[in-house]
Amino acid sequence: MVEFDATVRLSDIMQAIVIAGGGLYALAQMRAGLQATKDEIAAVHRRLDRTDEELEKQTTILAQLAKGEARMDGLDRRLTLLESPRVAPR
Repeated sequence: MVEFDATVRLSDIMQAIVIAGGGLYALAQMRAGLQATKDEIAAVHRRLDRTDEELEKQTTILAQLAKGEARMDGLDRRLTLLESPRVAPR
């Protein structure tokens, strides 16, 4: 016949406490890792926002430079026309 020992030893209680404590520690570490990851993602978003703002500024500057370049090209064409000898109509 199979006998069942219903006694609980101190080592059994300690083992259960250690296993539960290890599980809680693992959960706490995962939570801390998740929080660190969230913080890193937030930092990346802030840097991306700053990059977008900088890109807008550079786009504005490039557009202004392109307008100035177009004006200079127009002036250059007009000066070339003024400098070239004209043939008098007959």
